[in-house]
Amino acid sequence: MIAKRFLRAITQDPYPRATTALLAATLAVLIDLIFRFSEYQDLSHVLPVVGAMKFSGVLTLVFLQVVALFYLILLLPGSLRTVAILLSVFVVVAQFSYWVTLSQFMTGTDLFLVLTVGADTLGEAILSFRDTLIFLYALPYVLVLFILLRVPLRSTFRKSLALSVLPAFTLLASNYVLFLHVPERHFHLNPLTSFIRTTLHYEFETLREYHGPRDDLPAFHASQRPLDSIIYVIDESVRGSNLSLNGYPRATTPFLQSLETQGRLKNLGICVAAGSFSHISNAYLVTGHNAFPDDAFRTDKNPTLFDYAKKMGYETIYIDIDNGYLFPLRKAAREGPVRSLDRWMNEQSFKERHIDLEAMKDVGIARFLSSLLNEGGGYFVLVNKKGLHFHYRNRYPDDPAFTTWKPVMEVSEPIDLSPTGREKLVNTYDNGIHFEVDEFFRVFVSETTNQNYVILYTSDHGQTLAEQGQVYTHMKPDKVIVDVPEFLVVGERYGQKTLLTGIPPGIRVSHLNNFATLLDLMGVPMSLRVRPYDKSIFSLTAEDNRVRYYMTGSLRGFGDYVVSMIPTPPDEGWGLSRPVDNGPKSE
Repeated sequence: MIAKRFLRAITQDPYPRATTALLAATLAVLIDLIFRFSEYQDLSHVLPVVGAMKFSGVLTLVFLQVVALFYLILLLPGSLRTVAILLSVFVVVAQFSYWVTLSQFMTGTDLFLVLTVGADTLGEAILSFRDTLIFLYALPYVLVLFILLRVPLRSTFRKSLALSVLPAFTLLASNYVLFLHVPERHFHLNPLTSFIRTTLHYEFETLREYHGPRDDLPAFHASQRPLDSIIYVIDESVRGSNLSLNGYPRATTPFLQSLETQGRLKNLGICVAAGSFSHISNAYLVTGHNAFPDDAFRTDKNPTLFDYAKKMGYETIYIDIDNGYLFPLRKAAREGPVRSLDRWMNEQSFKERHIDLEAMKDVGIARFLSSLLNEGGGYFVLVNKKGLHFHYRNRYPDDPAFTTWKPVMEVSEPIDLSPTGREKLVNTYDNGIHFEVDEFFRVFVSETTNQNYVILYTSDHGQTLAEQGQVYTHMKPDKVIVDVPEFLVVGERYGQKTLLTGIPPGIRVSHLNNFATLLDLMGVPMSLRVRPYDKSIFSLTAEDNRVRYYMTGSLRGFGDYVVSMIPTPPDEGWGLSRPVDNGPKSE
């Protein structure tokens, strides 16, 4: 009865759309305050930082944005209005999926990743976003949205179009002001307008991107094709402290440990990743940039590893299974060639060679690399492996030989924070490490007859494994997420083995050291190095890298980004991981 009277009063108002938009916006803002009260309490901590005027100004802008959005919806005719409301419901549910999992709404960086990562990776990641609380939070917003359906359309198309100019301009102008002056991480207000802000922020950032050519290298001509091959393996979501090579109590990497005993593996311990998600880390690893954030667009301007390798006479190959950093660049070039890259290989390339990566996982890549090197030398190969992106159970086969630790998660099972759920999470992850890392190297080393090679191995980032109750696996500033492995593996006839023996003990390694390391392995003269790269691993001393930096959020620093550090000595417990139990356990 009250609802009917409320709706009757609105429809009899001389300005029903404006009144409805104002009342519905007020309800939406109050609902946000009530259901996410703790978030608003945390938001109050920003007040001393940004100032009272800026703080109140942002809150006012957000409220006006909600009013403008609802008014625009009310200007639509019946069928279009229904579609707009259904889309809004979808956005609300998606936003609360992010908030329940990551304690924030979607940002411009998140939208970039959604638009650029592979569909299978995106689908697997969504499995960690399932929670019934999402619908509890979304329901009040949905009810407010459906109020908008009851207001009749009273204007012609032309009049509605004219009336839409001011609210549309309000949304555009206010979001541009927020883009310039307010980092996204400070204000996660209202799921709908936050999504509009995210979308516009992404577009504003894209407009300011650098789209020109990369810097050229000085003239240089290699006298002949090198005899050795260099393989740079960037794994996905591998946490360094879960390798028994680094002291983990479970035997997750026994083969790698046997290589170390033979003197064919030089372990560099726990490396600090450049970023907490793939795009940032790959951008720095491929281009050698060494400042956070990249507000000078150096990751788009610097010559890449392929440019240097090509100058030194190597044939360059990029194995892109994880749709890594260069994948968006290739799309931007309309699938054209990337400079200095001879071969680009993805999952389709392996299908054409009758290598089933769905069944063989990354071991199929190891077999291809072996066959490649067995035919000859002189290759520089960059590999973005599929690795251990959640869901981990998809990353090793249904074979008892690779299910050492039990119980494990089901293929579609979300992360469960109970003790039993976390035990299954860690068991599944450790089984994945054993197969995707240790078995990968066992297959490659055992099947490669051409022994003149060196492999530099790391991962783009690590994983949280829910130690502190995190449902998210990465993409946040948690220090555990930048705990990644780093080691070198050499063939028995590799000509520069002495480089490994010359690496001093006790050095601290960062992703930022890898670029110059690879240039040293290629034999690139200093006269050819056009940027001031961080030190090579071969040049590090025990005094270097006492502070190792990393970043999360926007690569360019336009909005939501945080630069953090791993000090020396690190925080207690950093670089360590512990299983839930100490051995195999039957279900």
